[in-house]
Amino acid sequence: MSLRDVERKIYRREENQGRKRALSYGAVDPHEAEENPFAPASFEAKKNEANAVWIKEDEEKKREKRKKIKKIALLSAVGLIVATGLVWAAIVIRKTSFSEDQVKLSISGPQKVQSGDLVSFDIDYQNLNRASLREAVLHINFPENFKPEEALGFESEGPNSRKYNVGTVNGRDSGKVVLKGKFFGPKDLLVYVDVSLEYSSSNFSSKFKTESKTGIFISSSPLFLETSGPQSVVAGNLVSYSIKFRNSGQEEIQDLKIKVDYPGEFSYISSEPIPSKDNNVWYVGGLGAGQDGEIKFNGTLDGRDNETKKFKIAIGEFGIDGNFIAYNESESNIKIVTSPIKIEFTINDKKNNINVNAGDFLGFKIKYLNTSTIGLRDVVLVEEFKSPILDYAKIDMSQTKGSLDSSNGTITWKAADIPGLKTLNPGEGGEISLYVPVKSIIPVKDSGNKNFAFNAVAKLDSIDISTPEGSNKMVFSNAINVKLNSKLGLSSQGYYNDSEIKNSGPIPLEIGKETTFTMHLKLMNVSNDLTDAKVTMALSPGVKWKNVFSPENADVSYNERSNELVWNIGTMPAGIGILTDPRELVFQIGVIPNQNQVGKFVNLLGKSVFSAEDVFTKQKLEAILEGKDSNLLEDMSVGNQGQVAQ
Repeated sequence: MSLRDVERKIYRREENQGRKRALSYGAVDPHEAEENPFAPASFEAKKNEANAVWIKEDEEKKREKRKKIKKIALLSAVGLIVATGLVWAAIVIRKTSFSEDQVKLSISGPQKVQSGDLVSFDIDYQNLNRASLREAVLHINFPENFKPEEALGFESEGPNSRKYNVGTVNGRDSGKVVLKGKFFGPKDLLVYVDVSLEYSSSNFSSKFKTESKTGIFISSSPLFLETSGPQSVVAGNLVSYSIKFRNSGQEEIQDLKIKVDYPGEFSYISSEPIPSKDNNVWYVGGLGAGQDGEIKFNGTLDGRDNETKKFKIAIGEFGIDGNFIAYNESESNIKIVTSPIKIEFTINDKKNNINVNAGDFLGFKIKYLNTSTIGLRDVVLVEEFKSPILDYAKIDMSQTKGSLDSSNGTITWKAADIPGLKTLNPGEGGEISLYVPVKSIIPVKDSGNKNFAFNAVAKLDSIDISTPEGSNKMVFSNAINVKLNSKLGLSSQGYYNDSEIKNSGPIPLEIGKETTFTMHLKLMNVSNDLTDAKVTMALSPGVKWKNVFSPENADVSYNERSNELVWNIGTMPAGIGILTDPRELVFQIGVIPNQNQVGKFVNLLGKSVFSAEDVFTKQKLEAILEGKDSNLLEDMSVGNQGQVAQ
């Protein structure tokens, strides 16, 4: 077959297929098209035939696309359902393997105890989960009244807390920790012990906590405490109290103290024994089984008519935070009755406690007034101020004469001294002034002569003054507690020929040549312990620090820029320089004279300041020493040869 025949045959096949498609879409009759192949209807038929083919193909594509979308959506929905199911399954599985509610913690023990008895608490923990607990730690918090016994495994987290590292607690497992100790507290005190278990689960990274607590009622205390005193008192009058204590238990109790909370307007005067702190704390120490003791104190109490004042007494100890932990308590109430006499007492114009120094003059002033509606006959006024630090021989009573009894430390005024005291009518009063010197040299003979203090109080008596019970009684003023500050001493000596440090250079001094000297700085502390003690000293211009000193372990620092020397001492006991040798620092300095110093002594040391805090009075103290030059009279080999040669 020729090429032309092949083309013709192919053409006819395509033409016939086109006719068939056109007819299937309602095209014109093919016979008509063949009769007039170039007629317009024939072209329109072919066009419609082509459009129909495209439309059909497009619809088929859309149907295929919609099928694919539905298939993808169906697969996605199925995947989401499967994933959600897996997540919920995992949650359900983990939930059933661990729940906080399935971790149990409890503390059990006696609900009622006697103070001082040894008690035991069982701390039980239980893991009901299938999953194990990791890094489990027990935390135990208890009141200050509880003293735990030392036990293996317990670690301190503070003064009132302990912890116990449990570690891993397997699923369906449990354990127990035993805590032992003693409660010390007053009767009818309710206290609590709290426990908590912190942990994480083997299938959770979060931290969890389970808690429990128990209450303990202290039913009684082995420490007996009884306070006795008056039920009523005239305002401004003297009151005396007795505190009796006893250990009725079977074991010794250590480090006990008794603390009294005074009511407002109470002025402490004295006690037996002397308080160990703040006039209201007494150190008892160890109190063995069956041992007892007694403390007596007195003072004046003021207040409004019919006002009730309360004294609160406790036996126990101080906690780490400084709060007092009571092992037993007692209270005493007293009613105030207005006094017919108003009496006011001041020292150096102060009505409260004061601190004084050796050599001071104390200005005493007593004011009194009859506030009653009746006259008071034969009034007697007495001032009490007994102390070894007072110089009674030099008391100045030039303004008002009185009778001094130095053995008892009293001055008494009667009508013979002050005529107005014969009859003190309603609304009448008076004023007495005197001056009492403090000794310049304080009598320190042994280690017990320290922390000097005394109480001063004025009291007035008349046969017409009565208490509510009807008996005659004195009326007291406010009491003033006077504390003596320690006295500091500071001195310096210089030597060319010294036994401790060898010196060199010309004597007399020569211009342009260095001469060294050894300086001895000595400190004295008289009557109270000191803390934060130090000496600050300025070396004179042109003087050089040679960095040679003794003792070698002394805390000494030198600032070359300021030419200042600081000697840090820290604590110093009372009696240094009196009962013992002075505290001493020995050091070497060097000086090179200039021409303007010819024929003169060279300044070696500038101003020196010895400062410290008094432990007893809490006051900042200072002793000051002015400068020192090369006129070293204490060194016989130098004398006035300390001048610069011409």
